[in-house]
Amino acid sequence: MGIQSMTEALTAPTDSNPTAPPARTRPSRPRQPYRHSRPVFDLTLRIQSEYARRLLRDREFRPAMHALYGIEVILHLVGDDDDAEQVEALIRARLEGLADELQREIARLQVLLADRGLDKTRPRYTHPITATVHIASPAIALYANLIQELDRLLMGLDTLWLSGLLPSKERLAVAIRWRNRIGGAGQEFIGLHRRAYAAAERRGQRAAVDEAAREVVSVPEDASSEEEPASRDAQD
Repeated sequence: MGIQSMTEALTAPTDSNPTAPPARTRPSRPRQPYRHSRPVFDLTLRIQSEYARRLLRDREFRPAMHALYGIEVILHLVGDDDDAEQVEALIRARLEGLADELQREIARLQVLLADRGLDKTRPRYTHPITATVHIASPAIALYANLIQELDRLLMGLDTLWLSGLLPSKERLAVAIRWRNRIGGAGQEFIGLHRRAYAAAERRGQRAAVDEAAREVVSVPEDASSEEEPASRDAQD
C-alpha cells in the first residue's frame, strides 16, 4: 500500500453510528453489613495438668467465652450504659473473687513446696494442649487467666503427690473442686447470656447481636484427635 492509499484510509469518513457491542451488565452484589473494627488480642494457653486441660476442652469453655463477650454486646444494644456497667461489674467481681481465692491457695502451696526444696521443681506432662483465646473483653481475659492459674495450682499439687508428700485422694479433691467452681462460673455466664439474648430478640436486635459476637476462641490444636475419658471424676 502506497503513502496516498494509507492517507486515504486514515482520512476516509467513518460511520457516525457504528454497531456497538451490547452493554455488559454487572450482577448486583448483596450489600455487606457494616463491621466494626474491634480491639482483640490473642492469648495462647498452654495447659499441662489433666483437670485444667479438661476444663479447657469441656463443651462449656467456648460457650462461656462467647457468653462473656455476647453479654457485653447485648447490654449496650438493649440497655443503657449504667445498666451495662452494673452487670459488667458483677461479672468482674465474680471472676476476681475466684481469682483471689485461687491465688491464696497457690500461695499456701508455694510455701509447702519451698519448705521441701521443691519450689523450682515441676513435672513434665505427657499430653498438654494449646488453645488461642481471642481476648475481646476484659471478662474473657479474667476467665482465661483463671484456667492458667488453675493449671499452675495443679502442677504444684502434682509435684507434691509425685514426691510422696500429698495423698492421692486430697490431690483429686482439690482438682475436682476447682474445676467445678470455674466451670460453674462459666455456666452462670452462659445462663445470663441466654436471658440477655432473649431480651435482645424481643427488641428486634437479634441480627445485630449475632453479627457482633462472631469468633472468640479457636479449637485447641490437639482437641480434635483425642477422646475424653468416659468417667472424668473417677480418674486421678
